[in-house]
Amino acid sequence: MSTAANTRPLATDPLAPAALARLDAVQRGLRGGPAPPGLSVAVVVADLDPAAFLGGAADFALAIPEVLRDGWYRAFTRTVFLAGRPASVAPRHPYRHATPTADLAWYGPAPRRELAPLSRLLRAFRGPAPVEVPAGPLTVPVTGRPTGRVVDVSLATAGVSTGAYLVHVHHLISEAVLRGLVRPGDTLSVAHADTLDVTDFPAVLDPARAASVQTRITPGDTDPDRLRLYGVLTPTRDEGGR
Repeated sequence: MSTAANTRPLATDPLAPAALARLDAVQRGLRGGPAPPGLSVAVVVADLDPAAFLGGAADFALAIPEVLRDGWYRAFTRTVFLAGRPASVAPRHPYRHATPTADLAWYGPAPRRELAPLSRLLRAFRGPAPVEVPAGPLTVPVTGRPTGRVVDVSLATAGVSTGAYLVHVHHLISEAVLRGLVRPGDTLSVAHADTLDVTDFPAVLDPARAASVQTRITPGDTDPDRLRLYGVLTPTRDEGGR
């Protein structure tokens, strides 16, 4: 999702062209044609490890059956994050995917009513503000036979709460997977920065390149009248330099 909802940003905002391109792509869907019923996802979080979360989000999205993908994509990959221990919840609410440590578990995509009992059982996950992330870059392998293909991921963190970080990253990664920009066996090369400056991504933010990149653009927390760039994902090269 490039905007917080299916609303159109101010045309004068420098991020507006990229945001509009992503908004239009979501409304067209993955296959075109009539929109299927909207679907939602829930993630149960015991503890946030950014690398595990990034890899888990990619692995979950890759495992989604084809028949469910467009319904979630056109619902702007709607997701709620709930605080709890997946192992404790699983007997009553079996999950679709979990990280190896079982600190994170994914449910859905499904109609909201099917996820409602889980949402009523658990409270929203909050975590510290601002979000705590590693100081250095992260290398996150996506499950699958290694492709040698590297996907660059840049994430903004200044003034971003843990809850907001979960939302921004999950939209960025899951949409990229659904669109085929992240594949099994790829490697995510992740860098966190206080801010992502528009001038640092002129080519990436060109609407003509919208099909080959993924952005996370939404109104800023401190200035809702202006768009902010929270994430950029770009498939770049293979590790062998070919």
